[in-house]
Amino acid sequence: MLRATAVLLCLLGQTSGPQWVITHVSAVTHDDPVPNESPAAAPAERAGERLEAMSTADRDRVEATIATADADERPYVVEAVAAGHSAGEVASFARLIRGKQPHWLHTHLDLLDPNGSGWVDYRSAPVQQPDDTSCGPMTILMARALADPLYALYLTTGDSTDRANAAAEQFQARLTAEEHRIHAETNRFWPQRLGSTPLGISNELNRYADALGTRYRARLADRPALAEAADAAGNGYPVPVLIGDWIPRHYILLIGRAGADLLYYEPGYATVGSLNEQDFLHGKLAVIGFHRSYAVVTPS
Repeated sequence: MLRATAVLLCLLGQTSGPQWVITHVSAVTHDDPVPNESPAAAPAERAGERLEAMSTADRDRVEATIATADADERPYVVEAVAAGHSAGEVASFARLIRGKQPHWLHTHLDLLDPNGSGWVDYRSAPVQQPDDTSCGPMTILMARALADPLYALYLTTGDSTDRANAAAEQFQARLTAEEHRIHAETNRFWPQRLGSTPLGISNELNRYADALGTRYRARLADRPALAEAADAAGNGYPVPVLIGDWIPRHYILLIGRAGADLLYYEPGYATVGSLNEQDFLHGKLAVIGFHRSYAVVTPS
């Protein structure tokens, strides 16, 4: 793995901007400094592991694909390798995005707005749960989109080069259909009208363990579990959190750390917000509108 990882880090070092790969989920731009450098290496390390498992021919093909991508495209190509895609899929993806301007890449591959505005949208269409019971499935969708640029590209364009398929209306239709599919998968033995269970969330996330770089498990939100959730988010792993007042009612997705704050995606309002990490560890969630954490779904 050392050889492949070294090659990837060297290639990433040739970029004109910061060596960010998956930490663009933390609401920073390519021109901003990455607050924590350790998560940035994770996709390159995972991609190195993928490369080592490939045949020599596939490895050479992928390394050549990464090397020929330009500075703005290269992090996404490395993410595609880290997400477990084949050499052919990586090469096809690189061809699809070749020559695209940074704004196009941000718009079509970053579902979380990288300018840090707090509003999460695609061409003014909110990336938002479609009904009151689908917050859990939306955290799964977002976690997968953050880790896998091919999945994000499918949602925004339908894997098509036809501009009509990349319209906001088409995106919204794909987003809703995908949320419904995920909801059905997470609620095979639990009524959808009652939302999704943490176990259902972890089981569905584990279907995408290759892309996410880990398997997940559901845990009651005691202090060790909350600390583990905060650490995982700070290291680039999205973490669904079940919150509520007297009863569990809503999921949010921890997506990163910025200084003393944890960043989270709120699927009910299609926003990115921040929460003081110590408040989170002590169960103080008033800033979100709820007052208790019930469960977390953390990397196992």
